Amino acid sequence: MFVLAVDGDMITTQDFDDDSTALRFENADDTAWRCTACGARLIEDGDGVADESGRVECVAYDPDDDPDHDGDTGPEAGEGPHRAERVALSWANSAAIHTDPGEDSITVTISVGDPRGALAFSVRRIPDDADTNAGRLILHTPYPGEPMPHVDLTEDHTGTYWVS
Repeated sequence: MFVLAVDGDMITTQDFDDDSTALRFENADDTAWRCTACGARLIEDGDGVADESGRVECVAYDPDDDPDHDGDTGPEAGEGPHRAERVALSWANSAAIHTDPGEDSITVTISVGDPRGALAFSVRRIPDDADTNAGRLILHTPYPGEPMPHVDLTEDHTGTYWVS
């Protein structure tokens, strides 16, 4: 039995099935961009970025924080553009950890492309009564050229891949 902890706090597992446990994290924030000044979720449009109401001006705009502000003719406070920054982990759809005592394995999945699939990394123990490698651990990872991949992988160097 595993002990489950989230940010260092133990979580009771008495209601979990002892045969298999899965812990899944989903990205509930469907935006890739936020404004650094006002925090609004931003949407890319043909002219740059706008908040969800379509407003391109940021109510928290401060010309002193804008390196492109020219001082004399630029927008005034509260009238300048949103300053977009990528939201951390917005590239991830979900992640999960699945323990399976029946297979004597742990699988970690990470979905970064089509949300219906995921990259899967598994470690399992070869049964003690196997003819070869009994009791050893084996690691299964995604690899370039695998059939029906979640995303395309290009090897950078041994064990490291670019995801595309």
